[in-house]
Amino acid sequence: MQRGAGFTLLEVLVAMAIFSIIGLGAHQMLRTVIDTHSKTKTQIEDFSALTRAFALMERDLSQAVPRNIRNEYGDPMPSMMLSTGPYYLELTRTGWSNPIGLPRSSLQRVAYELNADGEVLRHFWLVLDRAEDSEPITQTILSDVEDFRLNLLTEDGESTDIWPDSNSQLAMPLAAEVILDTKAYGELRKVFDFVEVINPSAVSAELDEGLNGEQQDGEQGEEGDEPESEINIEPVTGDADTNGELTQ
Repeated sequence: MQRGAGFTLLEVLVAMAIFSIIGLGAHQMLRTVIDTHSKTKTQIEDFSALTRAFALMERDLSQAVPRNIRNEYGDPMPSMMLSTGPYYLELTRTGWSNPIGLPRSSLQRVAYELNADGEVLRHFWLVLDRAEDSEPITQTILSDVEDFRLNLLTEDGESTDIWPDSNSQLAMPLAAEVILDTKAYGELRKVFDFVEVINPSAVSAELDEGLNGEQQDGEQGEEGDEPESEINIEPVTGDADTNGELTQ
């Protein structure tokens, strides 16, 4: 009597064990690939958000101008305020693009703050001198931030975290150092130069000196026929390029 071809129970159990091991290994490999992709995507999104936030701060800070405003109560406010107003940083900037030609200024008032949820918020107003119903438009530019602070460089090379600074003769500081302490990357620093800084008192003194010298040269020219001197007024300017590097 012939026996039918087939597998024994032991052979079936061994085959099932081998397939189970292969299936478990494939599942672990697939789970590792998925987790790695998810972490990589999260890091890319975090870094992209950080890059956009620094780029936005660079546009605001590098284009800051000495234009004072009035608040909703009609009280005058300095062109830049650091740790001295309702927001951590508030300033007037130029270069506000207007692609559709709205009847508004190219200057913009912006403010920054860090809320209790670890979010860096950017506020901006549609007008410079506010009315009682002027409300800011708020943007969340960065999350998971533990600390956000600025240091400003004055004309004598000193650093300050308060502005207006009573010791400074400039209407605007020379540069700003932004410090962000994030959960993902730790402490990050970047320095932004202001495009142009003009010392009003120095310019006024040079103008007075120039006018007096011009009058004296004119008198001497009449008496001794001496040539008049030229007057050159050179404002103090900051480097328009951003020299700060993103460091961790």
